[in-house]
Amino acid sequence: MPRNLLYSLLSSHLSPHFSTSVTSAKVAVNGVQLHYQQTGEGDHAVLLLPGMLGSGETDFGPQLQNLDKKLFTVVAWDPRGYGHSRPPDRDFPADFFERDAKDAVDLMKALKFKKVSLLGWSDGGITALVAAAKYPSYIHKMVIWGANAYVTDEDSMIYEGIRDVSKWSERTRKPLEALYGSLTLSLGWNAMA
Repeated sequence: MPRNLLYSLLSSHLSPHFSTSVTSAKVAVNGVQLHYQQTGEGDHAVLLLPGMLGSGETDFGPQLQNLDKKLFTVVAWDPRGYGHSRPPDRDFPADFFERDAKDAVDLMKALKFKKVSLLGWSDGGITALVAAAKYPSYIHKMVIWGANAYVTDEDSMIYEGIRDVSKWSERTRKPLEALYGSLTLSLGWNAMA
């Protein structure tokens, strides 16, 4: 059977939850324009929270493409000052995790979701934990990985060792340089680290 005919037969039976359609938009939340990507049509809303300097696109591309779109409506956001949610430039006041948690919850409310689950990576995991603590009736479930509750002396030494972004692996550095540019990436990392 010719390859194109086989593909036509198979693809005609694929269900819509394999669609890769992702929309991208911005919405005003708490005085800033927050960028988000959305896909799926399921009743279970899931918000993807990226790590430091990350965005929905850099940290969650596979999840946006592959989570079951019949079961889930998936939203990946760029926190204020990150990714396409600029301006403003990212700042780090003492309560930035609380601010990010409020922004995340208010974004999902602006998108008309009644309750959400959170998938949080690294700083996004910390933000998800804060959101669950502050807005428990709004959070359905959570998956958190790579988050920390405090910074040890060893962590501080690790941060110092990776301060120079030019020494990061190409796999880690290139997507962020494409998003921010080399100088902005370096300045943003050093503002936090």
